[in-house]
Amino acid sequence: MEYVLILSVTFVAFALNILNRYKISKFLKIIDYPDKKRKIHKSPIPLNGALWFPIYLILILIYFFLYENEFESIIFYISIISLTLFLVGMLDDSISLNPNYRLLIFFLIFVLFFETNNEFRIKEIYFESLDFNISLNIFSSVFTAFCLTAFINSINLVDGINALANAIILIILSTLYLNFEINNFFILIIIIYLIINNYFIYKNYYFLGDAGSLGLSTFVGLYVIYIYNVNFDSNLNLLKSEDIFILMSFPGLDMLRVFISRILRKKSPFIGEKNHLHHFLIKKYSLKITLTLYLSFMLIPIILNFFVNIYASYNLLLCFILYQILLKISVHKTRII
Repeated sequence: MEYVLILSVTFVAFALNILNRYKISKFLKIIDYPDKKRKIHKSPIPLNGALWFPIYLILILIYFFLYENEFESIIFYISIISLTLFLVGMLDDSISLNPNYRLLIFFLIFVLFFETNNEFRIKEIYFESLDFNISLNIFSSVFTAFCLTAFINSINLVDGINALANAIILIILSTLYLNFEINNFFILIIIIYLIINNYFIYKNYYFLGDAGSLGLSTFVGLYVIYIYNVNFDSNLNLLKSEDIFILMSFPGLDMLRVFISRILRKKSPFIGEKNHLHHFLIKKYSLKITLTLYLSFMLIPIILNFFVNIYASYNLLLCFILYQILLKISVHKTRII
């Protein structure tokens, strides 16, 4: 009964947000106006594409206080920190925070969280392909905070075209759900709403916004860390370091390439430019083809790794190769499609 109520309330919030998206976004002052430079959409677009998510998180928190058990307590902590990042992202959508200060805020929030929540702290990194283990010891909180900050920033950076960030989050979370037999209602509901939400973002009803990309990616990032730690502490090694790299490879590789490129050109790595992989693709192809190419190339090593069980090191190498191939396709002068 409680699950039905949570599902129903979230659905009502989701529907009302779609129907009243312009009124809500004007009230919250989270509208993305075109500037004919980086923002090339033709009309103002609401940035409340994930407003259902904090409402859902609040429902989870209420549920926790009423019906506590061990697994839901983990979801409770993930929900608290994800809600915090969502609110910071909403503030950024409204007043445009300095990117350097914003990343510092994220990092400090995460360090504080990991210092007080041992279950989410990465204490050791094990590379199965090399049979090599790194113990982080006193650096575990800082390292985990750095990794999570890098991940949410990479997702935020791919949120430059409709539905891409939402789809990547959906792929990562669905892979975990299907591969690790996570029989949990709360995760399944997020997956369902991400699927529905992708359609409305794709159709330009609204954008995910910094609030959506940061809140959702924080939830997924913390969930990945939790599953990794549970498997590592139980000596199961079902989710290995290589697996995490494969899941997050495309946005991660693109962020790394862009940052290095900007540093070599003596520019700040945090300035806004249209030199990401998805920017190159959208200049040559339609949105539909861009999303198909990006997500298909990203999915190939994920499917081979998690569902065909081909050796992880080969799939890790395949990620680099496929990323380079897609990058070459995107910047090639001749229009292929």
